Amino acid sequence: MLQGSCLTPLPISLSASSPCLSSRQNRSWRTLLRLTCGGLSPPQLSSVLAGAVSNDQLPQIRWHQTADFGYVPNLRMPNTFMAVAMDLGDRNSPFGSVHPRDKQTVAYRLHLGARAVAYGEKQLIFQGPLPEKIELLADKGLLNIRYSQQIQVQRQDDKIFEISCCDDHQCKWLPVPMNTFSTQSLALNISSCQGTLVAFRYAWTTWPCEYKQCPLYHPSSTLPAPPFTAFITNQMPGHHSKVAQ
Repeated sequence: MLQGSCLTPLPISLSASSPCLSSRQNRSWRTLLRLTCGGLSPPQLSSVLAGAVSNDQLPQIRWHQTADFGYVPNLRMPNTFMAVAMDLGDRNSPFGSVHPRDKQTVAYRLHLGARAVAYGEKQLIFQGPLPEKIELLADKGLLNIRYSQQIQVQRQDDKIFEISCCDDHQCKWLPVPMNTFSTQSLALNISSCQGTLVAFRYAWTTWPCEYKQCPLYHPSSTLPAPPFTAFITNQMPGHHSKVAQ
């Protein structure tokens, strides 16, 4: 079942409760369709041209679509799979950029989720790479991110990753460049933060990249790394934080 993607500006109170709405909506669909173990498949919102909505609104909705886990299935949304579509933005779509005309890629990504979640096919990659551990290397001015699976760095980007840097009780998000990378990890150059680094996020914007040109994908499945955000829980240099379950 596909969730509608009509982009209507949400009031703050509704937007803030979206994680609960997503999980309740999931349960309601199951009751309506008499589903007990089958999977539901909401595609994540695609991209919107700048100016259509505030730059922070659409990423928050994408995040809330996963009940604030960053991935499905999860504890709030079991037996659910999702097609990440933020890299399919269609500037010239007659239906609006949030409605890309490439339905084949959306269907391909959903069918992988159906095979893995609904039909229980083991060892099948149906999600893009998710951060698994982060390591603060303050003496080197780096934040190292290890992923749950192999990554393919399609291009290096100096804006798609951001860090929250706090100084004198004020925090702001700063874009940071990708530094080095390997088959399952990458490092961010965080030297621009002269205060305390408290969080990082990826692809937290209405239009993260052009069509299939986001920086991170899984090498064999070509699934994009989804938008993600996490707090850095310990500021001790060399400390490892687990950020994805």
